[in-house]
Amino acid sequence: MSTEPSAPTPTPHVVGESYEFADLRAARGGDPKPPNFVLHRDGKVIGLCLGLGWNPRADDEPAEVWVGRKDDQAKWGIKLAETKGPLPVYIRRTEGGRWFYKGNYEVTSSTSDPAFIRPRLQPPKIVAVAQVIFLRHLPA
Repeated sequence: MSTEPSAPTPTPHVVGESYEFADLRAARGGDPKPPNFVLHRDGKVIGLCLGLGWNPRADDEPAEVWVGRKDDQAKWGIKLAETKGPLPVYIRRTEGGRWFYKGNYEVTSSTSDPAFIRPRLQPPKIVAVAQVIFLRHLPA
């Protein structure tokens, strides 16, 4: 019979509470590699971390994820658009700030239509959006 204590069960995240990125990624079991806007494991999207500086409509209903073109962002945007089921969403309101848990969302649709994307560009910071993905908040 072992006398060692068992590993603690992670506490579920609470809507409205804030978390450090490394802690929330570890709690969700995400792989520690970019891109950081998607929490991912084994090539699948398991959650989202959306800074309002790059995703200014992430707090809206429906929420919008603006997927960039840099590195693997567009590839992960396609994976996100194809994701089914609930996704935990975290919002960062200020650059370098903590991540606030918003609850579970689901992907409802997406577009890569340049005519739709063009009005969302906000130079000089947001100049290359490959895709916009729409999310709907799921009731608790």
